[in-house]
Amino acid sequence: MMNELKLSSLLTPKNILLDVKEKEKDALLAKIIKTFSEVNNIADPEALAREVTEREALGNTGIGRGIGFPHAKSSQVDEISVLLARPARPIEYGALDGLPVNLVILIIAPDSGDNNQYLHAMARISRLLGKSEVREKLAQVKTPQEAIDTIAAFEN
Repeated sequence: MMNELKLSSLLTPKNILLDVKEKEKDALLAKIIKTFSEVNNIADPEALAREVTEREALGNTGIGRGIGFPHAKSSQVDEISVLLARPARPIEYGALDGLPVNLVILIIAPDSGDNNQYLHAMARISRLLGKSEVREKLAQVKTPQEAIDTIAAFEN
C-alpha cells in the first residue's frame, strides 16, 4: 500500500490554503507551519518550525517551475503529513530556476519512520506537480475541495 501513497489521500480541505497573503518566503513558511501545526495538533510547533528551517538552510527547496517543496523529518508527527498552499501572488523563493513560487507543498515525515516511504512520497508529489497541466489547474481552483479533486484526477 505504501507504494501507492497518494497526495490526494493526504489532503483535506483543512490542510489546503488558497490565496495566502504573505508576500515573502519566511512569512509564508511561518504561516504554513503554523497552520500545519494547528491542523495536525502538533505538540511542539516551535520544534517543527526549527526542523523545517534547518532543512531549508541545507539547501533551498524551491525545486523550479513555481514550486516550493519544504520538507523535514520530525518527531512531531506519527505519519507522513502535508499542507498545500497557494500564495495570492508569486513569491520570490530563491528557487533553482530563479522563478517565483506560486505553489508550496510542505511534507513532514516521522523522524523514526521508513526513509524509503518518505523519499517515495516526495518523488511522487514532485512528479505530479512537475506536470504543467496540474500546476495550471491548481492555479485556477476556487476551493480546497477543488484542489483535492484536481490532484486526485491526475494521480489515477
